[in-house]
Amino acid sequence: MSRFYIEDFVFRLILSSIVIAISLMGCNEEEKIQSLKTEGDALRTKIDSLSAEIEKVQQFPENWTVENDTVRAGDGLFQVLLRMKINEKERGKIVLGMQDSVDLVKLRVGQVFFAALDTEGSVQRFRYAPNPATIHMMSKTDTGYVYSRIEKPVSRRISVFEGALTEGSTLDGTLRRVGIPGRMVGIVSGVLQCKVAFPLARAGDKFRILLEETFYQDSVWINGKVLYAEFDGRVVGHHEAFRYDDGDPKSSFNAHYTESGDALIFDGLRYPLDRLHITSPFGSRIHPITGQRKAHHGIDYGGNPVGTPVYAVAEGNVTVSGYDEFSGNKIAIRHRDNSESWYMHLSTRGVGVGAHVSARQVIGRVGNTGRSTGPHLHLGFKNEKGAWINPASKTMIAAPKLTGERLARLKKEVAEIRKQIELTLAAPAVKANDTTDVLVRMRTLE
Repeated sequence: MSRFYIEDFVFRLILSSIVIAISLMGCNEEEKIQSLKTEGDALRTKIDSLSAEIEKVQQFPENWTVENDTVRAGDGLFQVLLRMKINEKERGKIVLGMQDSVDLVKLRVGQVFFAALDTEGSVQRFRYAPNPATIHMMSKTDTGYVYSRIEKPVSRRISVFEGALTEGSTLDGTLRRVGIPGRMVGIVSGVLQCKVAFPLARAGDKFRILLEETFYQDSVWINGKVLYAEFDGRVVGHHEAFRYDDGDPKSSFNAHYTESGDALIFDGLRYPLDRLHITSPFGSRIHPITGQRKAHHGIDYGGNPVGTPVYAVAEGNVTVSGYDEFSGNKIAIRHRDNSESWYMHLSTRGVGVGAHVSARQVIGRVGNTGRSTGPHLHLGFKNEKGAWINPASKTMIAAPKLTGERLARLKKEVAEIRKQIELTLAAPAVKANDTTDVLVRMRTLE
């Protein structure tokens, strides 16, 4: 069987090229940075093409062919699969087989898909790697396609950044000055602004941030998260935020809380499910199987089996509880501001028209009724004028406060985070970046 993944030396070539380019670039030169990014994207495209040639000479039967294609600007998955000569029937099987495990919604320009086809044009292997360390594979067997996931070794870096606001500086500018990576600045800023009224913040107010970042081969950034954020201000006071991990990467409870379990956002709607995996976003979309463009007035959440509890996102009165051939079992709830939330394709409905429901009350169960390709919840939202709006535009939280087992778990995670801060502060100081004398502390975990 073919290894069917991009060889490690390909990524080393990317890294070495970027390192050389950076060594030739001066500080604070935005045009050169953008030029470097453009050159890096072009280099990645060339290397992806090279990796395709590598795939062709690996251990496939000689009469198999390997097709590959790269996501282009404006593409959906349909265009990519069509250019790869994958027929509609197999497109459907591949997409349905992957969608509960893989985020196929947020494709990025430059990402590459591979398919190994036999002499009849049937897909025998299908591979997608959203990053160098994670490979999603569909393999054809006698009983159909089987999904598998390959994880390459990664390292984690824990970093502590400390600093203070300066006169006339912006929060984002200050975070960058102390060395927080640009890709994480917006996330850190968002966490801090959930608790701190920055119009009242003053020069000299101090902050401390603990980041955890994951890297492939110690240099290729995979992802990052804010484990801890602290702010101490003369006027706004002292605030701390801790990242809570519910044990499932798709849990709607994964968020930032105070040490006592209060969510950093208190006035948001409740999530309709405990586990979230978006398989189709709001708005005009090209269906990944048929290629037809049509409006999608809601968000589809997949990855939950039939019978999973569905919650009301806010208090209100049930205005619709019924069935039709398109939406299947459906429920609508009118809220205090005259907006309405809609829940479709349910297996069962637990409330009737006229019932008063509270936020996070179970109103039904995930199903596969109506025009549906698999178990999922379609969540729609109408504004007070009756127009469909993007549910993602509404701030949503799992719960205003953690309780019970989740609160106990948070207490343990808070203790671990404080230990991580202590250990990292004991690590040798390194320079934040080439444009400042600020020092940060960091350590690597294998």
